[in-house]
Amino acid sequence: MNITLSPQDYATAFRLLTRTSRHHENIARLIQERVLPRLPERPSLLDVGAGPGTVARRLAPLFGSLTLIEPNPDQLRGFELAGAKIFHGLLEHYASPEQYDLVLCSHVLYHVPLADWGGYIDRLLALTRPGGACLLVLGAARGQSYQMHCDFAPTEAVSERLIQLLKEKRIPHEVAAAMNGFSASSFEEMYTLCRFLVLEDCYTHEQLAALSEDEARQLDDKLRAHAERCRGPDGVYRLEQDEDLILLPKQ
Repeated sequence: MNITLSPQDYATAFRLLTRTSRHHENIARLIQERVLPRLPERPSLLDVGAGPGTVARRLAPLFGSLTLIEPNPDQLRGFELAGAKIFHGLLEHYASPEQYDLVLCSHVLYHVPLADWGGYIDRLLALTRPGGACLLVLGAARGQSYQMHCDFAPTEAVSERLIQLLKEKRIPHEVAAAMNGFSASSFEEMYTLCRFLVLEDCYTHEQLAALSEDEARQLDDKLRAHAERCRGPDGVYRLEQDEDLILLPKQ
C-alpha cells in the first residue's frame, strides 16, 4: 500500500490550507489590535517560515517593509509583492545586521527539535528591535485537529510546551487563543488534507517505510474515519484547529 504523499496530494493540501484557513485573518486582527499601536509608523516585518506568503500578503498594507524567510523555494514560486525581500533558506543561515519591528514565526516550531526551541526563540528575539515584538503561533493541545493527531502519535510540539519554556526562560509574553479551520467540498479532498497533516506531523519517512501492509492499511482506515467525521450536515467537510498566538514584547 502506498503510504506516501504524491505531488498532487501536496498541491491539494496546500490549496486547502491556503484558501480555506482563517489563520491569516486571526494574525492580522491580533496585530492590528495589540501590536501596531506599540510600533512606529510604517514598521518593518520579518516573516520566518513564510510558506506561500499568504500571511505576508495580508499584512503587507500594515507595514512599510517586509522580509520573508522560507526554506522551500516551491512555496514562494511565483510570489510577487512590491518591495518584499525573500530569503530562501533556514533561519540559522539568515545573516542580517537588521532588526525588525515585528518578527512573525507561525506554525514553524513543529519542524524544530524541542531541545533547540530555546535557542530558536533567542534567535528570533535577537532579530527583534527593542520596543518591537515577536509573535509565535502554534496549535494548542485542545480541539478537533489536536485529537486527530493524538490518535496517531502524541506530540509535545504544541503551544502549551512553548508557554512553559517561556516561563522557564522568564520571557514576558501574552497569549491569545484563536480558532482556525479548513474546509473541503468532497471527502477525497478532506481525506487528502488529513493524510497530509498526519503523515507530515506524526511520522518520519523511515517510520512510514517500515510499516507492514497491515499497519499501513490500519493507518489508512483511521485517516478515512477521521475525514468522514469532518462532514457537516450541509455536506461540507470541516476540520477545526485550536491555536494560540503568543506575543513576546521586547523591552
